[in-house]
Amino acid sequence: MRSRRVVGPLHRLRGLVVSNVFVLDGGRGDRWLIDTGHALERPMLLAGLRATGLFPRDLDGVLLTHRHSDHAGNAEYLRRVHGLRIFAHRADAAVLEGMAPPPPLVAQSGARLERMFAAIENRTRTRVPVDRALDDGDAVGSLEVFHAPGHTEGSVLYRHAGTSSLLSGDALLAAVPPLTLLQRMTLPHADYSVDYAQALASLRRLHAASPRYENLLAGHGRPILGGAQRAAERLLEAHATGSLTSQTLPAETGPSHRGARTP
Repeated sequence: MRSRRVVGPLHRLRGLVVSNVFVLDGGRGDRWLIDTGHALERPMLLAGLRATGLFPRDLDGVLLTHRHSDHAGNAEYLRRVHGLRIFAHRADAAVLEGMAPPPPLVAQSGARLERMFAAIENRTRTRVPVDRALDDGDAVGSLEVFHAPGHTEGSVLYRHAGTSSLLSGDALLAAVPPLTLLQRMTLPHADYSVDYAQALASLRRLHAASPRYENLLAGHGRPILGGAQRAAERLLEAHATGSLTSQTLPAETGPSHRGARTP
């Protein structure tokens, strides 16, 4: 298994199906695992990490985009067995540490798959001590932290200014859920968000603040290289004007059709 370099020091681990896990290998003091995948994919996580030339002991810590089991599912294992420090926004840290109950997901669409995945997440209790609680505006190594509540209370995005890349977790997606077979930029899924209106407001606030990025490395879907910020702005604009009939732009206006490429 070979490593899949996305851009600069950012790698996407191969072999993982449920969700994306990224590695930032910025050298000593700046080596991070961004999310950990689902617990069922632990062997693939470790094999994918080895393919980058790194072992857990080489990392400076784990940066969680949010607390859901498909992203934080191996955090406790990595902390307990390999001694890695866990970083998460303080709002999600309260749930991960068992100090606050997670609001249940309610699949309002009524679709069978959405109901099933929401029920699975509601029954899964991902627990891990958080070594550093993050806040909006923090810096971790070469990454900037942006709090984007809505998908979960403590969802965050990480921006790597050196490569103009945004690691968005599930706050902004690169494939259409729930099965993510259709590779296209899309808004967070309402059925899997604790507050969908807040999730959209968070994205609008982020783009109003104008932190520049060109590449989107989302929690689901292939990375979008080039033109990602403009595509996200158009997606939010279409939603605000009511011209968006689903959570995603039509294929002919999607980012991969306007000069962006997906590795």
